[in-house]
Amino acid sequence: RAGLSSSYAKKGWVADDIHSESASRTLDYAYDDYAAYVLASALGQPSNVTTFLYERSMKAPFTLFNSDTGFMEARNEDGSWAGEDAGWTEGDKWAYSFDVVHDVPTLIAKRGGNESFVKSLDEHFDGGHNDHTNEPSHHIPYLYALAGAAYKTQLRVREIAKANYNNTPNGLSGNEDCGQMSAWYIFSAMGFYPVNPVSGEYVVGSPFFDKIKLTLPPSSSLSTSKTLTISALGAPTKPFIKSLTINGRVIDQPIITHEDIAGGGEIVFEMSEKVERWGNGDLFLVEDDSVLFEDVEDGYVHVHVKTREAEGKTVTRNSGIDHVEL
Repeated sequence: RAGLSSSYAKKGWVADDIHSESASRTLDYAYDDYAAYVLASALGQPSNVTTFLYERSMKAPFTLFNSDTGFMEARNEDGSWAGEDAGWTEGDKWAYSFDVVHDVPTLIAKRGGNESFVKSLDEHFDGGHNDHTNEPSHHIPYLYALAGAAYKTQLRVREIAKANYNNTPNGLSGNEDCGQMSAWYIFSAMGFYPVNPVSGEYVVGSPFFDKIKLTLPPSSSLSTSKTLTISALGAPTKPFIKSLTINGRVIDQPIITHEDIAGGGEIVFEMSEKVERWGNGDLFLVEDDSVLFEDVEDGYVHVHVKTREAEGKTVTRNSGIDHVEL
């Protein structure tokens, strides 16, 4: 773990003029610190250990944030900026500037608040910077929901699924890498994704199918197998969520906890053809019906979206998903 016990320990970042892949290492080490903090806390480790890990995990990522550019950037040993293209592993400043999954609220604040953050996500996707063939980008479409624009997550996830997965020999757009490409699709098809895996929370996206059933095998917490049923009537052609319940309990935020589903039960999505208030802040909505579907062509559902940031103009996105048997 190059730089962990030297520049990262002393300054909070891995020095680019000493170690390769310095910026990616810094952000990865920060998340590792957070994961170690969660584990240490669960094991009852003393506060000097947990506090150290937690504080370093929260400070280290933002040592790379260049407020002049609004992007993460590698730093040299003396603290100078190493250049926007330096220090990245299988990614670039666009992907890694969204890579603080354990402290998204601070990341949003650093990038100017919800509205500015959502615009930066739009620039990332609309500018062609999202590379789903590699893991650093996989969580990014789900960040919209954490900034109050859940409908944009619902659209982007389906766009990505359509563009990067199919049932041919070239059905995965990137290297499977221990199953991550397929894991992204399976989680997304169910309607939620572990943006911050050690948090025990999933961010809600948009389920692809009318119904999915999972058999949860016996474990230390389950004496017998249980079934988790995910129902989303109309999901193949209705990308937007109107309501969500888990075992009859109303969920009004785009977050599902692992505790909610680990024992089985039923997740029920009420799907819609138009953007709904669920998961969306007033900042990103218009008062009238903002979405209506038109035709289905070449496996896509062509949908016209009118939202506040579009200033009354109509934005067209291809957001359908082919029906695929699991």
